[in-house]
Amino acid sequence: MPVYLALSAFGTFVLDEKNEVVAKHVVYPDVGLAVSCLLAIGEGAVTPVIDAIAAEIEKLGEKEVFVEEQMLARAFTRFENLSVNVSVNKITKWFRENENEYLSKLGITKTLEEISTFRRDVAIRLSKAKVSAASEEKDLLVKNAIDAIDEVDKSINVLVMRLREWYSVHHPSLSRLVEDQDQYARILKGTSGRESMTPDLLVSAGVPESTIELVMNAIPGDIGAELRDIDLNIIKVLAISVDNMYNTRKELEDYVSTVMEEISPNVTALVGPLVGARLISLAGSLLDLARKPSSTVQVFGAEKALFRAIKTGADPPKHGIIYRVSEINSAPYWQRGKIARALAGKLSIAARIDAYSDRNIGASLREDFLERVEEIKKQNPNAPPPKPPKPKPVERKRQQRRDYPPKRDHNRDNSRRGGGRR
Repeated sequence: MPVYLALSAFGTFVLDEKNEVVAKHVVYPDVGLAVSCLLAIGEGAVTPVIDAIAAEIEKLGEKEVFVEEQMLARAFTRFENLSVNVSVNKITKWFRENENEYLSKLGITKTLEEISTFRRDVAIRLSKAKVSAASEEKDLLVKNAIDAIDEVDKSINVLVMRLREWYSVHHPSLSRLVEDQDQYARILKGTSGRESMTPDLLVSAGVPESTIELVMNAIPGDIGAELRDIDLNIIKVLAISVDNMYNTRKELEDYVSTVMEEISPNVTALVGPLVGARLISLAGSLLDLARKPSSTVQVFGAEKALFRAIKTGADPPKHGIIYRVSEINSAPYWQRGKIARALAGKLSIAARIDAYSDRNIGASLREDFLERVEEIKKQNPNAPPPKPPKPKPVERKRQQRRDYPPKRDHNRDNSRRGGGRR
């Protein structure tokens, strides 16, 4: 005769087909023990409570057990003498509806207030534990880090534009000759005007030798205005802040690279840590990325273009954020769509492996992808002929509105009858 296992905040209860509780393991009134047992069972782990209940069932001589939750059934998999089935049954449903009466009847609790208080405490503690566990997920940390890099980039771009415009009042040729933003900020960090500009300073800022010669030769003929020390000092303070932001960005990139190697090594091997982190950020989490089809992964980051194509009937985008991968952005335009589709397929495989297993096959996935890229280049060496332009939609002329019933011409009627005006 099978038995039925019911799990609640108060413990684990075994019932027979007559709705009688034949074995139990009560955790009341220990809230911490109840929460730890529920969390462990939710992960499919074997706990002392499960061991105790399994021993009780074996003492009863029963081998068939019915449970309602898949994770609870997974906790019993190591007990070979028990056959566990997952199904919704009337026995456990009856127990949940009459649990309060049963707890009071056996003297486990005295009043309904104790029951509701214990359930509330367990629910609050359980929710806090799950929220804390979700917050500790490393893919959430990666998402925040890559979003921070994007915000730092926006701030750097705005401040460097302001720095160039401000310092160009005094030294306009420097902004024209030094295009690298990081180098420009490092130069202003160590100088106090064009008079103090030296080749050694430019070398320490990482400026190429050819550019150094141009900058030094342009200083005598520069037409910039003279600024006071107080003006140059405040510009220098802004340059130091921009340089610090570049250093912060570098530290964030290093952090993202380290964490991505831990949580998603296969995706990192395919597209690098930064693009992989942006894919996780756009999807929401690593599990969400693993659940997406490759067609969605291919256009992540190009949602606006995709919706515009759906609305207007234009060609949909061929790639999104994965355009930053060198194999795509360096390929001819007529090959990028096929390469992006091949990469998206490999990314879907890599994300699922990272999310659901501990295997590391990123190197082989990368090799397969590169082989596919070479095949695409051989199969499509030349640009395809241009597509014929789409015909413009024909605008239908609006028909003139006709009154119904039509108006009668009384003069014409009278003329027919000979009664018209003369």
